[in-house]
Amino acid sequence: MTQEKKQWPGARIIHLVGGCRAINNFSPIVEFAPNTLEGKVGQFKIGAYGAIYNSLKLLNIGIIGVDFYSHILEVEGSVPPNWRSFHQIKNTSWPVEEISQKWRNISHAAFKNKNGQLWDIGSRIGHQLRVCNWRLREISEAYSNQLNARVKLNDFKVGQHFEDGFSWLTYLSIQSFLVDSCILRDYLAEFASEFVYKDIIDTGNCKITAMGPLKKKISSKIIDNDYFIQELRQETSKNGWITLLGNYRDLVVHSAPLAQAERRLFSVCDKLIINENGSLPIIRSPIPENPAQILTSRSKGDHFADFNNQINVFAKAANGDIPMIDGLDYASMVLGNLARLSELAADKSPIAPQIMVFNSSNIIGEVKKKNY
Repeated sequence: MTQEKKQWPGARIIHLVGGCRAINNFSPIVEFAPNTLEGKVGQFKIGAYGAIYNSLKLLNIGIIGVDFYSHILEVEGSVPPNWRSFHQIKNTSWPVEEISQKWRNISHAAFKNKNGQLWDIGSRIGHQLRVCNWRLREISEAYSNQLNARVKLNDFKVGQHFEDGFSWLTYLSIQSFLVDSCILRDYLAEFASEFVYKDIIDTGNCKITAMGPLKKKISSKIIDNDYFIQELRQETSKNGWITLLGNYRDLVVHSAPLAQAERRLFSVCDKLIINENGSLPIIRSPIPENPAQILTSRSKGDHFADFNNQINVFAKAANGDIPMIDGLDYASMVLGNLARLSELAADKSPIAPQIMVFNSSNIIGEVKKKNY
């Protein structure tokens, strides 16, 4: 391996907030895409391969994740890139990937110990972490496609609210993320009920497979210094992120399906200031800040007499008529929280994780190396 290859082991496309990208090939130069609003190529130079993340942080640019390209097949599109969402938790920037692998290792250890129930739930949690991880990339790609289309049409004006063919796809990707995130949430609740608190909560003959029933069972239990149950109590409270996630999911699934709202959903042209002389174009896809309030109004029948009025709230969020947050930013935050909660749950596993090892004991036949 050459010294240059050691210094720059792969090319990277950094997914940034709002659909823009920072592209770093096998060199110290990093270029933003699209061009700046001033029509210039935005770029900067880094001194080392790992310095790119701190450099973007110093520019106050949020990172969603990274596509790594280290093989010609990835560059050609024959195989997908090595995608990793970016969250700085403890001593890692890639917690979703690492915790997903930890759960798969728990599943492997459970299989070796003939614990079928733990093998099953461990494999499902590990798989669902990967699903949510990829769902975030889908949202980021939807943002990027919409942003690039707007720029190519020379129709990008900061502050403009618009709807095009990509708007539906963007909100559809957000809805898919919300649904899959709540599946992971419920898998973690099932694990907690079966392997962590089975001896202290009375489930009767009913198996807990969702966060709501688990919340009710643990609400009256006082367990000193149990960090996992403290986390669940706090984040399933009225203002907790688990509660907010559930409210969003219930809103888009039961009340106002985003996938059917193409005539009511708007995107917003915005900008990301990188220095005093330049700004990057970005896209925002607003979602209402308080889904619980919307659900309450609907259940009382105060405002949402028909489907169209239910969807209007998303238009109001886009127009700034009600408080809003960006869908991509929210999804990235939620995935980081789910990774942290999944790690807390993994630490409660009755069987320690074990890395699968491939050797003569479990490989049948000859091992061949394929050259590309």
